[in-house]
Amino acid sequence: MAQRTRPDIASGRSDIDSQLRQRTISSMASASLLAVLGTLIFAWALRSPDYPWLFAVGALPWLVGIVTFARALWVYLRM
Repeated sequence: MAQRTRPDIASGRSDIDSQLRQRTISSMASASLLAVLGTLIFAWALRSPDYPWLFAVGALPWLVGIVTFARALWVYLRM
């Protein structure tokens, strides 16, 4: 009967950590892009004061980006 050795367990754990790290960094990049999109919409709203609802539209991707980045950072630091 073959028993699992420690290196087998460690390599399986490192694969999971590697995948989690890749997803976390991908989430951080997506969050940064959402924040940039929200900032561009804010800038557009500043240029055209006739549309005050653009500030609310710009806040949506910006807030989603900030929350996503904070969640990904929390996961990354807890690894």
